[in-house]
This record gives sequence, C-alpha cells and structure tokens, in this order.
Amino acid sequence: MNATAAAGNATTTGGDERRRDLPTGPGTLLAGAAMLLSGVLLLHWLGRLTFWRDEWAFLLHRRPWTVGSVLDPFVEQLLAIPVLIYKTLVGIFGMDSAVPFQVVAVLLFLASVGMLFIYVRRRVGEWLALAAILPILFLGPSWDDLLFPFQMALFGCIACGIAALLMLERRDRIGDLAAMALLLTALFFFDLGIPFVAAATVEIAFGRDRWRRAYVVAVPTAIWLIWYAGWGHEAHTFISLSNFARSPNYMLDGLAASLATWLGLGASANDPSPLDWGQPLLVVALGLVAWRLYVLRRPSPRLVGTAVVLLGFWFLTALNANLFAPATAGRYQYLGIVLMALVAAELANGMRVRRYATVAVVLVGVTAAIVNGEQLRQAANGLAGIAQQERGGLAALELARGQVSPDFELTEQNSGVDYLGLLDAGSYFSAIDAYGSPAYTTAELASAPEVGRVAADKVSAAAFGVRLQPGGRSRPGTCVELQPAARLAVLNVPAEGIVLRSRSAGTAVALRRYASGSFPVALGTLPAGHAELLRIPADRSARPWSARLSGGGHVTACRAELP
Repeated sequence: MNATAAAGNATTTGGDERRRDLPTGPGTLLAGAAMLLSGVLLLHWLGRLTFWRDEWAFLLHRRPWTVGSVLDPFVEQLLAIPVLIYKTLVGIFGMDSAVPFQVVAVLLFLASVGMLFIYVRRRVGEWLALAAILPILFLGPSWDDLLFPFQMALFGCIACGIAALLMLERRDRIGDLAAMALLLTALFFFDLGIPFVAAATVEIAFGRDRWRRAYVVAVPTAIWLIWYAGWGHEAHTFISLSNFARSPNYMLDGLAASLATWLGLGASANDPSPLDWGQPLLVVALGLVAWRLYVLRRPSPRLVGTAVVLLGFWFLTALNANLFAPATAGRYQYLGIVLMALVAAELANGMRVRRYATVAVVLVGVTAAIVNGEQLRQAANGLAGIAQQERGGLAALELARGQVSPDFELTEQNSGVDYLGLLDAGSYFSAIDAYGSPAYTTAELASAPEVGRVAADKVSAAAFGVRLQPGGRSRPGTCVELQPAARLAVLNVPAEGIVLRSRSAGTAVALRRYASGSFPVALGTLPAGHAELLRIPADRSARPWSARLSGGGHVTACRAELP
C-alpha cells in the first residue's frame, strides 16, 4: 500500500484502527500511568492554591442564575459552560476551598490529553502517541493553563473538538449527531470551537454526501451566530487592520514557540524566549512538511481539516493580539502543541517508522516531559506564595468589615496580588455570606507564612487609609524621647494613637501587625518641628500594631488624647 492510500484509509473506519483503540499495549498502559501521575501531581500542587485572577469574575460577578450571567461574553469569549460549572460547584461546595474546581479542571485536562492520545494512536500507533502526550502532561511553560482551573474552558473545548473529529470518522448518523453535539459543546466552552467547526466543514465538504451531513456544522454555526447577535457583538476586542497585517509573523512565532515547547526547549529562567530554538526548528519542520506533502501528492481531507484548526487558532489569536498576548505566551502553548500534534499525526499517517526511530522519539518525549515538569514544579511553588498572599489579604479585608468602604478594591499595590480589578469589598462580603470564605481564619493568620501576614498588614492599612495626620494632642505624662538615627525604635500603637514630633526631618515611620520579618506598611517621614498623629481604626482583631522609627534625629513620642 502506498502512502497516499494509507492516508486515505485513515480517515475512514477500519479493522486496523479499531484494533489500535484496544488499550492492551504497553505504550497505552504507560500513557495511562503518565496521565495518572500528571493528575496526582497537578492536584497536589493545586491543593496549595486558592482562587485567582479571572476566577473572581465568575465567583463574585456572575452569581445570579440569569441568561445574561451565563451568555454574556467574558472579554470577547463565550464561556457559557465554564460559567455553569463554576456556578454549580460554588452552589454545592461553597467558596471555602478551591479543590472541587481544581478537580474538575484536572479531569478536563486529562480528558483532552486522553482524546489526543486516542487520535494520534489511530494514526501512528501507541508509542508515538505516548511520545506526543508526555511533554503536554507536564507542560511547565503553560503553567498558567495547567495550574489555573479557570482554563478548564480550554481543556473542555479541546476534548470536545478532538472527540468530534473522531466521531466524524464513523460516517454514520450516530457519529454525525455526536459530532454535532460535541462541536456545539466546544463552542460553548471556548472560542477555539470555531476552528474545529471550520475543520469539520472542510472535511464534510470533501465528501460526496456533503449536503446530507451539512447539519453537523450548520446547527452549531447557527446557534453560535444567534449568540453573537444577542450577546457577543457587545464584547470588546483588539481586532484591527494592523493586527491583520502582522498576523503572518505572529502565526509563525506561535508555531515556533509551540514546537520548541513541545520538545522541552521552551522558555525558562535561563532561556527567556522559546523562539531561540523554535525558529530554526520551524524551518526544519516546514521542510519536512513540504517533503511529506510531495510524497502524499494529495492531502487527505482530515489533514486539511487539522491544518485549518491549527492555523485558524493562531490567525484568530493574531487578530486579537495585544501587548499582554504575545505569540510566545505560555497559555497559548498548550493549545498550539495539541493542535500541532493533530497535524503531525495526519502527516505521519501511513508512514513506516523503524523501531530505532520510534525509540528516539519516545526518548525525546520523556526528556521534554522531565524538563517541562521541572518548570511546572517551580511555577507551582511560586503560585503557592501568591495563594498565601491572597488568603492573608482576604483575611485582613474580612477583619475590616463594617469599617471599610464597600467600594474598596484589592490591587497589586495594596495587597501584593493582581486581582484584575475584580475584587471589591462589597461583592466579596456578599459572596462569602452566601458561600463561605477562602481566607485564613484569625487563628490561621497569626501562624501563616510571612508573605501572607505581610499581605494582611498591607490590606488592613489600605482599607483604613492609615496615614500620618498633621496635629494631634498629646496625653500628659506619656511621652518618651527617642533617637532613631542611632537605634531603631519600635513602639506599640494604642487604640487612641500616638503623636510624634521630630526635631529634624528624615525620620521614617513604618507599621506592622501580623508581619514579623519586616514592617511592610511605609507611612513616609516625619517633618521637622511639627506634630504628626498616627491613629489606626479598630477592626475585628485585637492584635496591636507596632510602629518602627528609623533615621532622622530626635523624636518625641506620646500617647494621643482620645478624640
């Protein structure tokens, strides 16, 4: 059988393909073991995290069970199914823990990789399929996908899209109906469903029964267009003619970055750009693609379809590119690699790969998985620190309840964490009343890691607008004389406050309450010869604040008179 005939047979069902689906070979068993290991590690790392960034949009601002809360675009994307998943899980399990959300995300991720394994195995066998998925299972450069449950949108879309392509291979009514439902589900998971619908359209258009099967893509397309007319057209996008003009370079960079990351040569601390390896590797890969197309003479409809998915994804991403969405961004590499694997499997379909070549490819996959896995571990450790900051900052926000303005927002400046403008006090308090709190309790905060306690101090000070205020009356008989230039002075701040007067400028004042290794709240310096009042409003914690004075000259510190 020649290569062209083999490729053609691969797009229809056959005995060889069905035998490849039987999970009896050692390569398939190893793939299952690798998926299990990946799932265990991801759940272990995720277990140290809490809700983060975009998740707060679903938790705080899409609580009502209305059509709009489900179908309103998130930025420019239709994420109806992820919204429903979040709403359902928070209704059942509450917000005390992010574990239920993490479990669902990991299961969807493993489902997407499992679908890819099945797809590639049908084309090139279990060992090359194993090599294809190993780097993806531990994809460190895409940590902001694998360690961020919000990205279940991507995983669900990929799983449904690949499953739809597999169902189309049945070429019967049940397969077509299943493909139609899966394509529609992919669209409601994430906008990557659009290229999958385009791929199915191309494949069906090549067939003689194209009109009989047209409903497979017509129904999902029509429903998506209805959504766009009703809700999607109001979304903000970055689509522009300049992005269109730059799209070829963007797409090439995206392909290069994905290829390098797939091989374990993506971005790292010592190699900040995957393009260093990716660009020369892409030149080689394009040469191999050209040779394979020459051998095939006529590409199969499925090869054309998978190419449409891959290039369609990068083109749509390029059209909507902005300063924060370069082609080399790690969150795009998971998608880029999976779609590249689909194309590679179609190109290799029908090829006879010698045993030594298969062994070499598997070794490359194992090596890439190890390299990527180390990056994933490092990223997990970094995110664990952010989670500690979040839980500490949220605990401080809850302690300030009743005193803080409902409009107060947590920001990177006042908490150390970027909440993307999504977390305001009023919405947060309303949500925790209904679903529970992910923050440290007061007892937990006292023994939390230092970064969490530092975040708590920053948030408390920002929530109350703590600052030095001109004036203040001193209580007689309570004053002490200090020389902070010679020796740092640390004072407890009583409820009524303290009055500070410096004879010369330059004395810096900083605060802490829960922190122990630093004074994270800087209040500036004392002016020369003027009294400054430091008074901190009371909250739900009885723990006292401490003030540190450093530098400058002679300072007189007195208890303030009660207002």
